Amino acid sequence: MAWLAVVAEAFFAPLVIFPLLVGVLLGFLLVAVVRLAQVGNRATVILGVVPAVALTVAGQHYLGYLKAYSESSGQIQKQGNSTADFGAVLKQFTPSFPEYMQRQAAVGRRLLPGYTARGWVAWLSWAVDGLLVLAAALALVIPAVLQPYCNRCRSWYRVVRSGRIDVPTARRLARLAGMPEGETPKGAGYRLLSCNAACGPTDFELNWREAGGGASTSRAWLDTDQRNRVAQVLDASGKPRNSESDE
Repeated sequence: MAWLAVVAEAFFAPLVIFPLLVGVLLGFLLVAVVRLAQVGNRATVILGVVPAVALTVAGQHYLGYLKAYSESSGQIQKQGNSTADFGAVLKQFTPSFPEYMQRQAAVGRRLLPGYTARGWVAWLSWAVDGLLVLAAALALVIPAVLQPYCNRCRSWYRVVRSGRIDVPTARRLARLAGMPEGETPKGAGYRLLSCNAACGPTDFELNWREAGGGASTSRAWLDTDQRNRVAQVLDASGKPRNSESDE
C-alpha cells in the first residue's frame, strides 16, 4: 500500500482526499485478507488496523528516503569515486532516516498556495494524514467485522440468495419469520446470509421501500424449518436460488 500510495501521489494527491483514498483502499485490502483467511477474532482485526496504517504511512516516507538515497549514490558514482571510497563517501553524504525526516520538515511541505508548513507544523500535517488514513480504514473494517461469524465452521456469513420481491410475497415472508411488515410499502427486497457449511441459523433480511420514499429493514434468525419454508415461498414466487442482488 505504501508503494502504491507513493506511485499515485506523483499523479494525484489532493489534501485530505488523498489520505482518505489510501485509507479506503487499505481497509478494502484488510477486509479481503480477513475474509480470505477467515479470521474471526474481531478485536484482533480492529487492533491490527493500527499497525497496518502505521506501516503504510511510515512506508511512504521511507520510500521517499530510499529514492533520495539512490539519487545520492548515483551522483557520487558519477563523480568517479573509487569502489574503496564509495561506501565512506556515501555514508558521509547520506543521512539516516530520522535525519532525512528532520530535513524534510525543515524544507517544509506545501499545503496551500503561498503557504508551506515547516517544522512542527509539517509534522502535524503528516500526523493528520495518518489519522485520516486510520479513520477511512476503520470505516470499512468495523462494519465488515460486525457481520455474523460462525464459530462452528469458523467462517464469515455471506449472501447466498438475494433480490427484489413483490409486496404480497414480502408480507408472507415477514409472517413466516415473525418480522414486522412495512407500513405502506411499494416494494421490497430480501437477503439470505449463511456460513460456509450452513451449520448455523440463517440470517434473513427484508428491506421495505415505503410509498413516501422512506425505507426500513427487518431482520430475523431462521432455524432449519423456517429457512426451508422461506425458500419454498421464494421458489414459488419464481425467484431463482443463489440469485445475485439486483437492488
